[in-house]
Amino acid sequence: MKVALYEGPRKITLKQRPDPKAGPGDVIIKIKYVGICGSDFHTYLNGGPVIPVGIVLGHENVGTVAEVGAGVKGWQVGDRVIASAPGPCGECYYCLHGRPSICVNGFPQTNGLARDGGMAEYMLVKDPAAMLHRIPDSVSFEDAVLFDIMCVGIKGVRESAFRFADNVVVVGAGAIGLSTIQMLKLAGARHVTALQPSAKKRELALQFGADLALNPAESGQNLQSKIRSLYDGIGADVAFECAGNPDSLQAAISSVRGGGQVLVLGTGGEPTPIIEGLMVLSEINMKFSLAYTADDINIFLDMLTKHRIKTEGMVSDIIKLDDIVEKGFERMANTKGLVKVLVAP
Repeated sequence: MKVALYEGPRKITLKQRPDPKAGPGDVIIKIKYVGICGSDFHTYLNGGPVIPVGIVLGHENVGTVAEVGAGVKGWQVGDRVIASAPGPCGECYYCLHGRPSICVNGFPQTNGLARDGGMAEYMLVKDPAAMLHRIPDSVSFEDAVLFDIMCVGIKGVRESAFRFADNVVVVGAGAIGLSTIQMLKLAGARHVTALQPSAKKRELALQFGADLALNPAESGQNLQSKIRSLYDGIGADVAFECAGNPDSLQAAISSVRGGGQVLVLGTGGEPTPIIEGLMVLSEINMKFSLAYTADDINIFLDMLTKHRIKTEGMVSDIIKLDDIVEKGFERMANTKGLVKVLVAP
C-alpha cells in the first residue's frame, strides 16, 4: 500500500509498504478520508515533540472495516467507522480523577501520533473497542470525518465557564473556531464575536452563527475598547482561543472581562507568552482543553443524525494521497481561507 511518511519539517515522502495484517484483537481499516489537522500542519512546518519523525501522519480517520482479528467482538468487515484516539485506561491517576482526555495510557497511543495513522490506504487499529465508533447510516463519510474538529469544540464549550446567555469572543475562525461558534449558539450564547484576519473565514463565521466578525488587524490597538463597547463596557464573559498563536492568545485575554475566562483550544508551533500582569489585575481565569472523549463523539453523531450541526463549507477540498504535499500541506502554508482539507487515499 502507499503511505505518506513524515520525515522531518517540510518533508513528507510517499512510500510503498506491505498492507497491514490484523493480529489477535486488531482491526484493519480501509481509509476513506483522513483530515489534515492543525497539529499535522504545524508538525510539517516546524517539527515538534508530539509527533515523531518516521511515522505516518493522520488521526482524523474514517473508513470501512477491512479485516477483523481473532477475538474481536462487535465489528465485521464492511462496517463504516470513525477511528478516534484510544479511550481512557480507567486506571491511571487522571482517569481516576475525572480527566480521561489526558490519560497517560490513552491519547498518547493515537494513530498518527504514536502509531502509524491514516495517510495511507489501510490503517491498523490496536484497540478497536475503545477507538472505533459506528457511523450511522444517515451520516456521510464527508460529515463523519469532521468528528475531530467538532468534538474539540463540543468538549471545549462543555468544560468552559460558559453559561446560557453569556457574551463570547472566539478568536480564530478556522475549523476549530467554526465548530466552537456553532456549539456556543446551540448552547444559548447571547452574542458571539469572531476575530479572524481572513475575509473568507469571517464570512464563514457569520454563516456558522457568529453575530459579528471582525478583522483584529484592522482594529489594532482599539480592539480591546471595541470589544468592551459591545459588552457593557467590560468585555466578554468567556473568550475561546482557537488559532494557536501568540497574537490570538493576547487578543483573547484582552477581550474578556475581569473575572472572566480564556479557554484555550488552539495549538501552534511557537511559544506563546502570557500577559501575566493583565490576568492578575483582572483575575482572569485561563483553562486549557485537549482533544475530546467518547461522550463528545456520541454527542456529535447524535446531533448530526438530527441535522443540528452545519457542515457545509467546512471542507475546503478533497485531494489524493499523491497530492498531499503540493495540494495539502504546502497549499495550507501559502493560502488563506482554507478550513479543512481531506485526503482520500
